[in-house]
Amino acid sequence: MDVLPYLQRPAEWPFSADPDVDDSCTVDDSPGIAKAIECAASLSTMRRTVYFPAGRYVVRTPIRPHYDDLTLTGPELSADAVSGDPDTATLVAVPCNPEQFPGVIQVDTALRADDTIPEELNEVWIRNFQVALTDGPRLRANSGIHVNKCSNCLVENVIMRYEPLVEELPSCKPSNLDGITFSLGSGGTIRNVIVDGVPKGGIYLSSDAAVHGTPSIEVENCELKNINGPVGATALKIIAANVTVRNCEIHHNQLHPVNGSGVNGGHGIQIFTQAPLNAPVAVPADIRIENTYFHHNAGSGVVLASATPGYVPTGIRFYRVKSAYNQYYGVNIQAGTDVEMKDVWAWGNGSYGMYLTAKGSLPASTFRIGDVILEDPLVVDNHRLAGSCPTNAGIRIEASDVTVLGGEVAACNEECEPQGKSVQQMCWRAGPDNTLFYPVGNVVSGVIATNTSEPEIGDCPYD
Repeated sequence: MDVLPYLQRPAEWPFSADPDVDDSCTVDDSPGIAKAIECAASLSTMRRTVYFPAGRYVVRTPIRPHYDDLTLTGPELSADAVSGDPDTATLVAVPCNPEQFPGVIQVDTALRADDTIPEELNEVWIRNFQVALTDGPRLRANSGIHVNKCSNCLVENVIMRYEPLVEELPSCKPSNLDGITFSLGSGGTIRNVIVDGVPKGGIYLSSDAAVHGTPSIEVENCELKNINGPVGATALKIIAANVTVRNCEIHHNQLHPVNGSGVNGGHGIQIFTQAPLNAPVAVPADIRIENTYFHHNAGSGVVLASATPGYVPTGIRFYRVKSAYNQYYGVNIQAGTDVEMKDVWAWGNGSYGMYLTAKGSLPASTFRIGDVILEDPLVVDNHRLAGSCPTNAGIRIEASDVTVLGGEVAACNEECEPQGKSVQQMCWRAGPDNTLFYPVGNVVSGVIATNTSEPEIGDCPYD
């Protein structure tokens, strides 16, 4: 089904790839696209396809593909396509109401032409689009592509950029606009996607396993960069369960808070629990990250966290992951159990290469970190914020039940003296009463210390 015959363009704005159409308040391709989808859905074929020829489509209210076995696609899209390439299909979000409908596609159950509302959707595929987001919500979160209640959904070969009609500072961007979101029990694949410059989150996986089940989600061959708004501004956020991320590059993400303070953002990936009001706690579980590179982020490369007493990420696996030149930590584990990191590299980060800490303001009795294994880590030349000679090049552990097996912690500048710590265990304080804790049950074995101190249990600064 070709979408062009269904568009209702005024005579002075015939269909083309002219970017001036974005500013024309008389152009709205949303109703025509909706009609094309309804027509395609009436066909009896197993899979219905709505084809978008190359050009520029103005979307003032989101496209809502609420039928099973439906594909929305443009011409084949190369990852090298530049913004406005006339040979690509570009969906330009110029929302009528940025607080509610800022994006281009919202997959969700809705009233169909036959007056039925499905409980969930199946196999909605979105392929080969450029997406230009021009505005977004500052109060209630929404996304450029938002997928709800859809199993086996696919978002593939998409380049999404934040391109406001009027230039604005990162701190003035809409605070609640994410790039691609899978939520409310959605599962499927996000593949060959580039998200560039979106304010809050590049990809947000937010289904609550306790409410919506645990459909699998795969994120592969994606690039998330320049996520740089005033709130959150983390490239990949996961609170869902049963997620695999592989072969991705995540870089140059930075938080720009309005008041100029705060560091809880600008991370490469953040895996964390979330406690919505009057709802069960969403706990990420069975997460696998492999062959992925986090670099030049203004927060930390990798963060595992929880602000909810009694709930922590669990069953987390990192294999062959690299975290380099991030402003804070390469890997920061604040909460997690059954965590395994194998062949993880951290080098050139501003603070510790790997920092495991059970410190926090939650009640002191709250479980935060346990059963963590770091196998064959390579941790080199970190703590760059301290100056040209790193004082703590390696791994700092303020937690119990942590195992470090093999690997190497190194400092490469042989002119620096001393070269800093390799693996250091420390006591810590936690809870409102600053209860003192000592590391218990930790094992450090076979670590090679190159131009750094041998692994040690440091003096407790609180004694």
